[in-house]
Amino acid sequence: MLKKIGRFALLILIYVIVIAVLLEGGLRLLAPNLPGQIGVAARYVVTGQPYSQSWEPAWQRSSEHFYALKPGIDDEVQYGSPTVSFHVSTIELWEGGGIGFRTDPVDFAPDAVVVGDSFGFCFTERVDCWVDLLASETGRKLVNLSQPVTGTVSHGRVLADFGAPLEPPLVLWQFFGNDFNDDYGLAVSNDEIEDVTADDSASTEADTSLGGWLRHNSAAYAVIETLFTGLYLGTPESEALYIKPLTATYGPNNEYVLQFGGEYEQGALDMSLEQNQIGLELTRKAFEDAQALVAGWDGEIVVIIMPTREEVYANITEPVMGREAIDKLASARLTMLDLCDELSLRCYDPTEDFIEHAQAGEALYHSDDMHLNPHGNAVLAELLQAWMGW
Repeated sequence: MLKKIGRFALLILIYVIVIAVLLEGGLRLLAPNLPGQIGVAARYVVTGQPYSQSWEPAWQRSSEHFYALKPGIDDEVQYGSPTVSFHVSTIELWEGGGIGFRTDPVDFAPDAVVVGDSFGFCFTERVDCWVDLLASETGRKLVNLSQPVTGTVSHGRVLADFGAPLEPPLVLWQFFGNDFNDDYGLAVSNDEIEDVTADDSASTEADTSLGGWLRHNSAAYAVIETLFTGLYLGTPESEALYIKPLTATYGPNNEYVLQFGGEYEQGALDMSLEQNQIGLELTRKAFEDAQALVAGWDGEIVVIIMPTREEVYANITEPVMGREAIDKLASARLTMLDLCDELSLRCYDPTEDFIEHAQAGEALYHSDDMHLNPHGNAVLAELLQAWMGW
């Protein structure tokens, strides 16, 4: 009897091992095409990154701008998140410019140039970007000079170097709340100011538990854990700041998912932090310089202030995050509105208009990325046309 039980137990153990090996092998083989967070988990284990294919960012470090697009990019795939991909091509406005732009060759007198960060560059196919939609729907000739991972100081420099020679009658200046923080970061990286956050980073200890080892080395374990927790827990520290840990559903049939509450945004947009207040002063100076520059050819600056997803969808994010967290995110946008009044800048804040669309059940932003999706870009283009009377 004991021998039979032993053989039966051994047989079960063999079956379990075979199933585990097949599951592990199958998940590793299917990792590039697995959907959602389970795909992210499997790909982190198999390839060390969450994307379904390898890619190189179209932007690179720049001492003058923090980051700048590489010139001569030809239809390369870029990722905003594991689920958000799009193609990018760039040109130089003129030979030797050294920076790439996601725009057409400028052989015309533009009606406006656009400066901004990734919200002006757009994390969509170019045809779906609000800049290109605005141009095609109004017949206006626009030149998009936006650069991802940049702030207001950089935008002013781009305008001076590449926009001013065109002397556009209108400058559409896209602003997002982390621009104050980006201006601070650019100054620190160039040793122009002291880093006031140098002592703020908390040391983290590596997870040496069996679970920690398995989630980094077993696709099956990582996928099963992610199915139960809803989020891959082994994200590398270098990328953890950009993870959106909270989730809510919305839409007429709850068909849309919003992942939100990223740690990065909570710090980069919080105007109670000293670094962002320092960035505000750098931003103010950049806008003052830009106003004087544009006045030299009798042009006008119009600032477009982008709200966060958490503010626009506060009806579903506030119950999870709390009002204090939403207020932190809103503080940068409200500070920019105050700066608009102070500097007599003409500014458009689409937050309330976006909220109307959001409460109607529309998806304006990517699910797991902070940027506008194609529909959100289309809505912004439509709102801008009405607001500017085009």
